[in-house]
Amino acid sequence: MEENFNNEREVTTKDILKHYCSSILIYGVLLSILSLSPLFYETIQESWMDYISFFIIYYLAYIIIAPVVFFIFKPKSILESRNLAIVEYIKRQFRKNETTEEFLKNIEPTEHEKQAFMILFIKSFFGFNCLSAIFNKYFVSPGYDIDFIKTFFVQYLQDSSNGGNLLTGFVQFIIDTGDMWLKFIVGLSMLVYAVSYLTETEFFKNKIKSADTTPLGVLSCIACYYPITILTNKFIEVTPDSLLPVNNQIILAILNLLIILVNFVSLIAVLRLGTKVGNLTNRGIVTGFPYNIIRHPDYTMQICYIILTTIPLFLMSQYSIITKIIITIATLAWVYIYYLRAITEERHLIKDPEYQKYVEKVKYRFIPKLF
Repeated sequence: MEENFNNEREVTTKDILKHYCSSILIYGVLLSILSLSPLFYETIQESWMDYISFFIIYYLAYIIIAPVVFFIFKPKSILESRNLAIVEYIKRQFRKNETTEEFLKNIEPTEHEKQAFMILFIKSFFGFNCLSAIFNKYFVSPGYDIDFIKTFFVQYLQDSSNGGNLLTGFVQFIIDTGDMWLKFIVGLSMLVYAVSYLTETEFFKNKIKSADTTPLGVLSCIACYYPITILTNKFIEVTPDSLLPVNNQIILAILNLLIILVNFVSLIAVLRLGTKVGNLTNRGIVTGFPYNIIRHPDYTMQICYIILTTIPLFLMSQYSIITKIIITIATLAWVYIYYLRAITEERHLIKDPEYQKYVEKVKYRFIPKLF
């Protein structure tokens, strides 16, 4: 149960300054940790900007713009400042001349403080991952993927107009551009996620109502993200190969096309959530397509993607039975992780009356009319 705050009183200058100074301190410490951590620090030399530079600019912009916004609009959320709650909790740990009972009481965070720490973790952990992926993998050379796809499409049209086989040309086009389509689609998803994590405003309608603080909810979610995937893949890695090991061109094209389609549907689900898309948080309920069909279309598509990229491994004759059994177990483990993400997410969201009504209306989690 969340604590109650008196939002009826006016926001004072003192409230604004305490919230602003706390935010500057917390974000500054967080930026220093991200900048100095060898586990996170990766840069792309040819990129016009890396994610650390972006965070520095973002931080400086906050320092300049935030006080102007606070003093003009005086948002009521300042009265429930999460960053101030974190600072107050840390200060409480350094009180002197306390009894053992007082010390134990102070070391236990209140519900508001738990929420504050968790939301800070969510924004920093997932926000970092999104920006790192965008700058280091997906948008390193803007426009390259689209130019690549356009070039091969023009070549396909030219070959077709010169009497080439339409089906053969299309199959080759899908094979040649499959990775580019996937990179472009996932890159757009990462961009939406980044906006979600790095903003929380009434304007974007993505104010965080609450965060899931349960260990199972957190672990099942971060298991799918770097750097935790370093550990996850040690135990349940499906394959080190990045390419689909299929020699038959028709089958390879069909698999590529299906992979593009499931990721495109996943993108539609992400775009529908928009700025509410962040993990482990309740930012408001979305009921439009495809969420009016099943409750977890994005997770369903992620599971389909895992299965589609695993199928070719069973078509490779050089893999032993033991290896295929291990691959099957690893695949089922990944599917189970996404299942855990769905049920722990629902356990958190079901506290919201709006979500309770949504569950009554949309009865199936993953497969319409079935499950």
